[in-house]
Amino acid sequence: MQKKHFVWIGLFAAVLLIGASFVPFFRPAQAESLPVYAGNAEPLEFSLGDFGVTAGSAVIMDADSGSVLFAQNADERRGMASTTKIMTALVVLETLSPDTVVEVSPDAVGVEGSSLYLKAGEKLTVRDLLYGLMLESGNDAAAALAIACDGSAEKFADRMNARAESLGLADTHFANPHGLSAEGHYTTARELAVITAEALRNGLFREIVSTHKKQIPYDGVPDARYLTNHNPLLTKYDGMIGVKTGWTTADGKCFVTAAERGGLTLIAVSLGDTGISATHRAMLDYGFSAFERMSLSLDAPLIVPAVGGDASELHVKQKEPLNVCLPKGESAVVSVETAPFVYAGTPAGTAVGRVSFAWNGIPLGSVPLVTAEEIPVKRLSFWEKIFGERENA
Repeated sequence: MQKKHFVWIGLFAAVLLIGASFVPFFRPAQAESLPVYAGNAEPLEFSLGDFGVTAGSAVIMDADSGSVLFAQNADERRGMASTTKIMTALVVLETLSPDTVVEVSPDAVGVEGSSLYLKAGEKLTVRDLLYGLMLESGNDAAAALAIACDGSAEKFADRMNARAESLGLADTHFANPHGLSAEGHYTTARELAVITAEALRNGLFREIVSTHKKQIPYDGVPDARYLTNHNPLLTKYDGMIGVKTGWTTADGKCFVTAAERGGLTLIAVSLGDTGISATHRAMLDYGFSAFERMSLSLDAPLIVPAVGGDASELHVKQKEPLNVCLPKGESAVVSVETAPFVYAGTPAGTAVGRVSFAWNGIPLGSVPLVTAEEIPVKRLSFWEKIFGERENA
């Protein structure tokens, strides 16, 4: 009886050992063993020069990174007049389809200030009303869109404020969708630039504010309303994208522009200004002459030790470039962190480190380093697992 037990135990052990020869000796890398990535650093703020901006407050911002290239009273709360409509358009585009047909409410007719002269009961698409909002700065278009979204301009203002909060804006508050002066209606040059950068990520918004002239229906007659963009630099400044003018007696002249050159997109904002065209030419010229878009990456793949495979080394590469805005002629310092080794069988594209960049000691951001290929696991035979590999004579 005992002999039979020994036979079965022996057979069971043999099966386990033989099966083990088909199982990788080394396990794949575990996620918890990998470095934690810092991600992009906070936007930078430069102060390389002052060129006599006449606005009460102003800012130049890199649209992609949020870095500020110039600031003058940029965090001072001020009225924004019709540049309000940048947020109005953004929120409408996030709420309604551009092809939605809006029947103009009587409450949207006869709003003070600039107007499309809408008629109660008139039907236009959201897209047409947005052109009227951004090109002719129609306050009635703003009211019609707000009512279409939320039933009233007041409720729509609540939606605008919620969107501002989602962007992390602490010094912006909206009382209406059109920008007529009102208590509790304010922003800062910096935060209006942030709103504009967000809006420019919407393709239709960008298309609308880039349009010089447009025809939309008038009381059911196609193409009977002629719209002209009020942006004085739209066709007169190289690379100009848009965006919006504004004016009230209380707020003065307000202007937001965006322009792109050499892959660098700049947003300029001035609030409470006198000569908006000259101010924005000077700000944008400064930005494009002093700064450039840089794509930071390692010159070549790195090598990390590999264990448990047919090769002893594994290539790792930067997952993607880090795009930054820096003063022209400057360069970044690179630092690399990797796992001490990588297990064979780790899939290609697995994060095993990071590459970080800094300028003048200020972190610019970090990008994962990922495996460039997968090294097959070396499967050891039964005898190699028991006695080790023989060296070749």
